[in-house]
This record gives sequence, structure tokens and C-alpha cells, in this order.
Amino acid sequence: MSTLDRNFDSLAGRFKNNIYGTDKGRIRLAVLWQHLLEKLPQLTNGPPLRILDAGCGLGVFALRLAELGHQLVLCDISTELLDQARDAAAKQQKNNRVEFRHTSLFNITKQDDHPYDLVLCHAVLEWLAEPPLSIPALQQLVKPGGHLSLMFYNINSLIYRNLIRGNLHKVKSGHFAGEINSLTPQHPLNPDDVYRWLADCELTIVDRAGVRVFYDYMEKRTKERLPIEAIIEMELAYSREEPYLSLGRYIHLLAQR
Repeated sequence: MSTLDRNFDSLAGRFKNNIYGTDKGRIRLAVLWQHLLEKLPQLTNGPPLRILDAGCGLGVFALRLAELGHQLVLCDISTELLDQARDAAAKQQKNNRVEFRHTSLFNITKQDDHPYDLVLCHAVLEWLAEPPLSIPALQQLVKPGGHLSLMFYNINSLIYRNLIRGNLHKVKSGHFAGEINSLTPQHPLNPDDVYRWLADCELTIVDRAGVRVFYDYMEKRTKERLPIEAIIEMELAYSREEPYLSLGRYIHLLAQR
């Protein structure tokens, strides 16, 4: 882990309210959940899997998987977020299925020589100082035949949103990194780069989905007028259809080793 990798200890409260406690967060969770359950039937039909959530945040997604009976290891570099995830697991009485580790995805490869059936890495790469280095580390954590669930912040969506808002100078500048104390990622990623990194590590993309393929482009008054359930329904309908998929604020990939 580089000292420049983002740690959310100082922003744990904002992280909870602005990421998970919003309609954006509900859409993100809905798309990820549907995508993984449809493409990995073993999550709901088969023996318990050993799953790692690398950069777990508050553990919202991982605890859903624990509820299905799987064994989870949750790791994060943020003590604050990990403590909140631990508290949530205790309240939901899932502690017997969940282990917590205060470490980075780079260090966990040194601590754990037993690869996982499934590794989750959601909205982590864009906060790292050197995102490409994460893929070899993640590959080591996935057992042969196992899967990697990878979600990353899509720079193409960011460019398109700035174009339709008329922020032409920002697009020309090519500077899209968020401020140091904001929740806007530091390193938006080009999907083609991520696809290449995966191929270089012999991780085969099984399927893709866009997360928030239209919601982030809607006017505020339109969002307020429509029920969130209707928006989620259409987000799910178009999340795996091009060209909408590639316009998602995030891209979710399921890859197999």
C-alpha cells in the first residue's frame, strides 16, 4: 500500500451518509446484487463459499452475502469504517460468518495463502495511488476457477457528464481527480485500461454491467418527481445493454481466473 492510497477514517460519517444512505447507493447496491446473483448461481445454490471483500467499507454488500450462509473476510485500511462494519455484523448476528482484518489488499496477499472462491473489490481502484498494481494482487487472492467482482469509477461517464453540462474547459484540461478531502475519486479509470490489466493477469471477463447508467445524468427535478423504485427498475433493465452500459458512472466486471 502506498501512503497516497486513500484512507476514509476522517470521512467515515460522510461516507456512510453520502454513499450508502442515498438513492445513488441504493441503485449501486441493486445493480451489483442482481448482477452477481444472476451470473453466479452458486451464491444461492450450493455449499458456502469463502469470500473476501477487499476494501469493504461499511460491509453492506458483504453482510448480504453472509446472510446467504457464506464465509466472509472483510478487510479495509480504515479503522473507522471497519469498526462500523463490525458493529453492523454484530447487530445482524452474523459475526460467526465474518472475519475482520485491518489491512490493505496488497498486504492480505502476504497474510493469507488460501485463495478465495470469490473476491470483491468495489470502488477501490480509483482511490489507489497506483491502480494497475492492484490487479496482480487481486489475482493472487482468487483461486483457479474462482471469480473476481470488480467495480471501478468510469472516466468516460465523467467526461460525458461534463460535456453535456458545458464544462468544456474541464474536459480539455483532462483533470478529473477529486479534491483531497472530497468523496470524488482521485483516479477515474479508463475501462480499456482495466480490461487490459485483467487480460495481462489471465483474468477472463465473464460479464459486465454499468452502475447508474442514466441516473447521474438526470436533472434534479426529474429525480425528485420519479419514485426511486421506478428508477431502479430501469437501471436494472439497461445496466447490461450497450451503449448504456459503457456510460455507467461505475463499471462492474465479473472475471474468472
